[in-house]
Amino acid sequence: MLRNPASAAQVTSHWPSLPHLLSGQAQRHPDRLALTFVEDDGRHRTLTYAGLHDRVMELCGRIGEVMGERSPPEISGRDKLPDEIMEPHSGERAILLFPPGLEFIIGFFACQYSGLVPVPTCFPKRGRAMPRLESAVHDCAPKLLLADAETLAGIDPNRVNAAVNSLPSVATDAIGGDQWTADVSARLALIKTTDLGLLQYTSGSTSEPKGVMVSHANLLANLESIRRAFGLHRSDRADEPHCSAVFWLPPFHDMGLIGGILEAVFLGGHTTLMSPRSFLAKPIRWLEAIAQSGATISGAPNFAFELCLDRISRDQAAGLDLSRWNVAFCGAEPIAVETLDRFAAHFAVAGFRSNAFIPCYGLAEATLLVASSRGSSIVPRLLVDRDDLSRGRATPVPDHHPPNQTRTIVSCGEPCAGMQIEIIAPDRRTRLDEGQIGEIWLQGESIAQGYWKREGVNSHQFDAHIANDDCAGGFLRTGDLGFIRDGSLYVTGRSKDVIILRGRNHFPQDIEATVQRALGDDMVKCVALATNAYVGEALSIVVELPRHIDGTLLPNLVRRVRRQVIEEHEIDPRQVVLTRPAAIPVTTSGKVQRSACRQMLESDEIPTLYDWSRSILIDQGVSEQLPALPQRVDEDSRDAASQQIQAWMMAWLIHRSGMDPRDVGPETRFTDHGLDSMAAVELSGELDDWLGVELTPAVAWNHPTPATLAAYLADEMAKATPH
Repeated sequence: MLRNPASAAQVTSHWPSLPHLLSGQAQRHPDRLALTFVEDDGRHRTLTYAGLHDRVMELCGRIGEVMGERSPPEISGRDKLPDEIMEPHSGERAILLFPPGLEFIIGFFACQYSGLVPVPTCFPKRGRAMPRLESAVHDCAPKLLLADAETLAGIDPNRVNAAVNSLPSVATDAIGGDQWTADVSARLALIKTTDLGLLQYTSGSTSEPKGVMVSHANLLANLESIRRAFGLHRSDRADEPHCSAVFWLPPFHDMGLIGGILEAVFLGGHTTLMSPRSFLAKPIRWLEAIAQSGATISGAPNFAFELCLDRISRDQAAGLDLSRWNVAFCGAEPIAVETLDRFAAHFAVAGFRSNAFIPCYGLAEATLLVASSRGSSIVPRLLVDRDDLSRGRATPVPDHHPPNQTRTIVSCGEPCAGMQIEIIAPDRRTRLDEGQIGEIWLQGESIAQGYWKREGVNSHQFDAHIANDDCAGGFLRTGDLGFIRDGSLYVTGRSKDVIILRGRNHFPQDIEATVQRALGDDMVKCVALATNAYVGEALSIVVELPRHIDGTLLPNLVRRVRRQVIEEHEIDPRQVVLTRPAAIPVTTSGKVQRSACRQMLESDEIPTLYDWSRSILIDQGVSEQLPALPQRVDEDSRDAASQQIQAWMMAWLIHRSGMDPRDVGPETRFTDHGLDSMAAVELSGELDDWLGVELTPAVAWNHPTPATLAAYLADEMAKATPH
């Protein structure tokens, strides 16, 4: 057992709910900045605590009108509003559909003030199908859709189902109505600690979505646990210094919402936000915002730190001041100790200290944070025997042990205050000894109430009992594997099949269904797997083909698979293996054995007809292998510059996509090169870094091939050159 000595009672916040918290902060610090959003063009939009509260109040009035409450003039001036007026929709759900910005958090708090449960959902690309929105709407049956006016106008009614089309909607930024005049204290009195404050759909399966029911008590307990674990301080008095944070994670992501936004509100601090696209295009923007704001807190998944290493030179790093960045937490996906060590060394010139790193373990079912670790001079880690690890035991080995026989695992440290961690043999439900690997079970005040309308699953997953221990019940089964050593938690993998890439969960069944749609009768069966990569995990897909498939079609089959997976899931597989029937291991009932298939794939034991792969190492230092880009373009050199840029893009595509150079042409559309959303943003960011010409989504849409985009960029550079 691993338990923080702080009791559950000690982590309970003195605020009954998040609306009580916001109301209190607006009264104590009306003029203090709460949120700043940095647009891609550098413009800043800000809200003070009073300004945020006023916007929330205004939106509450319009929500009430749409939801059937009496108009504000009729209900104003009462000491206490009748329940039939105040709670006609208490506990109903409202979908939040927002691009990065400040409108999301206004809608989030307005829902809670109005008795609605906010349901954040993934923001879609304009004009695209919205499977995550549709699956959430089908599952939780919301009564309202909240979005900004531009998003509502961009929903194509022909690309969403009837349930979405029939939802009444409110544009949060369509300000103009009367200020909501109801008594705030009367409304707050109706909000209970046990009410749901959030329905968090895990970023995974669209075919079987699971909405995690998070109460106000869960949220506030976890926010207090984060405060303690990270050594943060509330600034209750106006003259006290307050915390400053910077985040680019999307607000529908639990780390972005709870760790990035709500924690700063909880502390009375200030958060600077930017869009994920802004960070991905130019990772230095994230670190510049930290340096310029003097932020002390920021964090991200492992891949973000790796991207900074790949895209920020040592000279650029030297121009930053990261000396005040005291809390750099890392979580949401497997943590590579090599990444954190390299980041600390690379940015030491900027004043970054390695002991700022806080590796974390958490999950939505526990609200967010479960455990965290803080090192002294280096990130805490343990070197263990690789073979023993596969046998279910972590055996420490000395540093001089052969590297190919070891694995370094980052420590996730102690559990949060009030959290209890048990390592359990899942088949027997018995406790395991220190160093033995089992399923991680949790118990504590931050554990959510279960999944929305999943009673059967909830009794199994949220109310698990340890065998032969009548007192040990009510545990959350995480599905994650790990062990305890010297009072610290180490996470080694997952017993469930979920694939975590760039901090997002992807269910293999969804990806396999996508491959089935892409290939139809051209496949027998397939399996989607998370396989080891240099800086984390990557997606591999194995496809069984019919016996008499035409061998000349194999490259085209891979392209079809990649294009469909990228379109529907916005991830590019690292590997697609085409094989013969019966190559994928299955159970006696015909169920795919993903774990066995993963072992066969990593051991090169699967017979292949065609193996397409993009080595993760290709991504490291690509710029050094590419042809030069023009530094200056005028009217006379415009055509030559266009050819240079075109050659650079084609070489970048070959490196990034792993395609055969013979398949990459100047007139081939970028979508045919298999670029996922992150790779497309990386391409635009690198070109912007070199050429100084901003590549917006509209520009990329209007110039969809290397030839047309290169000509556009050369024209723009020529226009910018003084004559």
